[in-house]
Amino acid sequence: MKQNYSEMLLTTLTIAICIHQNIATFDRTVCQSFNRTKDNTRVEGEDEMIRESITKNILSRYDKRYPPRYNSEIPTEVKVQMYVVGVFGIDESEMKFSMSMYLRQNWIDPRLKFSAPPEISRIELDHSIQECIWVPDLSFMTDMDTKIHDVTVPNKMMFLHPNGFVSYSLRVTGTFTCFMQLQTFPFDEQSCVLEMESYGFAASTVSLRWMEPAMTLKDGIVNSQFTIKASKSYTCDKEYPSGNYTCIGVNVNLKRQYGFYLIQVYAPSALIVVLSWVSFWLNTDAIPARVSLGILTVLSVSTNGHFSVGLTQRVSYVRAIDVWNVVCLLFVFGAMIEYAYVAMIERVEERRTIERMKIMGINHNIFNEQVYLHFIMKP
Repeated sequence: MKQNYSEMLLTTLTIAICIHQNIATFDRTVCQSFNRTKDNTRVEGEDEMIRESITKNILSRYDKRYPPRYNSEIPTEVKVQMYVVGVFGIDESEMKFSMSMYLRQNWIDPRLKFSAPPEISRIELDHSIQECIWVPDLSFMTDMDTKIHDVTVPNKMMFLHPNGFVSYSLRVTGTFTCFMQLQTFPFDEQSCVLEMESYGFAASTVSLRWMEPAMTLKDGIVNSQFTIKASKSYTCDKEYPSGNYTCIGVNVNLKRQYGFYLIQVYAPSALIVVLSWVSFWLNTDAIPARVSLGILTVLSVSTNGHFSVGLTQRVSYVRAIDVWNVVCLLFVFGAMIEYAYVAMIERVEERRTIERMKIMGINHNIFNEQVYLHFIMKP
């Protein structure tokens, strides 16, 4: 009995020791995990404090009313790039097109230099703080209406780097003028000009230049009427009465897709012209049929030409589609003239035949077809 009691006691003590060791191991694991989390929180908190301290230090001595290197001999060079996400609203009748883009600008502002630990490579500024930083007064010279997106907040982004390098981006959608040359419409290619200037600062203070490439397109951009081709950038510094101002521009090259016009304009016109040739196989005495067919084809070609005129701006020069419409109209009008000419020749020959019959003393009311053919074929 005593031996059984001793064995039970020993077993209980062994189980208690194992449970105690497991609990201790679990506690050490949880504490280590907590300490690591606490250490990470401390590091993140220190980074936030450093960033906040740097931002406050910069803004405390910063004046956004003046551009970098103001009143110095070296202008502030602003690099510009456009990342286009959509081209739409191309309208030939109003000579305009619309485009949505991310407008990227980079420049160096020595007043924004700061010292930071190696792990802080840049500072990202909220849009409310961005209002305290100088930005270039970039303006579009060929726009009709431009807006900056503000859903859900103003779509602006600004990064500050320790060496004073500023990276600034904003999303812009605008409608721009495009003076199209439509001589070869609808097989034309258009080059729409998009120019930007510094509105308030002369070239001696702010200099705009393109990054390479100047304009890039988002993959998958399509337009129902045009194919967007490679663009060409250039500089266009201009002289005004108030001074010399920097200017940059890019040609947005568009090639028209003419499938719509082949289906809606060219194919119907060609079929109408072929339809007008049916009158050549009708008898000359089928006057109602031939006249109705001729008038119908003339009116159809005229209506189709009027429809094609409404597709573009009214211009004072001749377009390729106008030449096509005129040629089609001449063909159907020629078919009408052909019938009139044939009918006139037939009447003249009939009168000559009757005159010959009268001379020969034949009653023209009782002559048969063979006699008529004899006289009509007689020289």
